[in-house]
Amino acid sequence: MEFFRALGPIAALSFDLDDTLYDNGPVIEQAEAWMVAHMRDAYLQTAMCDRAWWQAQKQQLWREQPALKHDVSLCRRRLLARGLEWGGMAAAEAAHEADKVFTQFLEIRSRVEVPDATRQVLAALAERFPLVVITNGNVLLERLGLDHHFQHVLKAGGGFAMKPAPDLFAQMADRLGLPPARILHVGDDVTTDVLGALHNGYRSAWLNDRGRSLQALRRLPDLMLNRLDELLNLI
Repeated sequence: MEFFRALGPIAALSFDLDDTLYDNGPVIEQAEAWMVAHMRDAYLQTAMCDRAWWQAQKQQLWREQPALKHDVSLCRRRLLARGLEWGGMAAAEAAHEADKVFTQFLEIRSRVEVPDATRQVLAALAERFPLVVITNGNVLLERLGLDHHFQHVLKAGGGFAMKPAPDLFAQMADRLGLPPARILHVGDDVTTDVLGALHNGYRSAWLNDRGRSLQALRRLPDLMLNRLDELLNLI
């Protein structure tokens, strides 16, 4: 743990999820591969669509509807429906099938392996602080067995822009009934988490468990963590 400025009194802890509380990379890769294979096997309309085709369609969707960048779940459903419609399926049926596939995708995307150390840290912190989640992702927290640690969970989408935009940070401060400066946001991403927290008045703890250079930062966080369990020093 390394401090870059005086932290001041902290009344609550906010957490990013993906790549902060667990390694998100493997499960996302598995879910993406499953989606491409399933759409090839289950639907004639997308039987010839490979991963590169789906990626190109996503980029096109973002160009046409930039707001979809802030809602990963809605974007995924629109992407699936677009593929089915491209193959000739009627729009209403495509939307229905897309919702079914998305439900399966989300379950697979949520098969995350959470380290026991993470569970122990959260359990200990929850005895001292209110814990909350601010995430741009769409993992099903209840599938991870972590939901009972958190008093509030806010996800981008549904009218909330992604971090580092103010939406989620401002809404969470309101829900906690705390000034932002009394909330410490913990996350791995130098833009969405570190800059997002600092630009919106939160304190920032950068989880740098991969040994990245400080040059990756555009602004210094309040503190840097080499391991998540270093947060226990705040108790």
